[in-house]
Amino acid sequence: MASSIKYSTSEPDPSTLSVKAQNSNLSTFLGRIALSVLAAPLGGYLLGLLIERRWPGEISWALSLFLFGLVVGVIYLWLWMKQPGANRLRDDADLGKQNLL
Repeated sequence: MASSIKYSTSEPDPSTLSVKAQNSNLSTFLGRIALSVLAAPLGGYLLGLLIERRWPGEISWALSLFLFGLVVGVIYLWLWMKQPGANRLRDDADLGKQNLL
């Protein structure tokens, strides 16, 4: 029975997202991940702490805004990955120019 199994010798096609990630500049890609997954939740958390100090209550604003920032950051990263390659590479070039200034 094992002799009837045929194995493909061709490489599988990478997914669209991984091809886009491979074509992107590594530092830009990691910078986008850091900004979207770290900065947005941290900003939400700090804003939540400020709200809790000003107006104390039963709701944990720091946790709520942290989770909101995380969701917004992941959606932003997903939308960036779904862009066509030319638009994303143009955005990467613009980001590189801003980092040099």
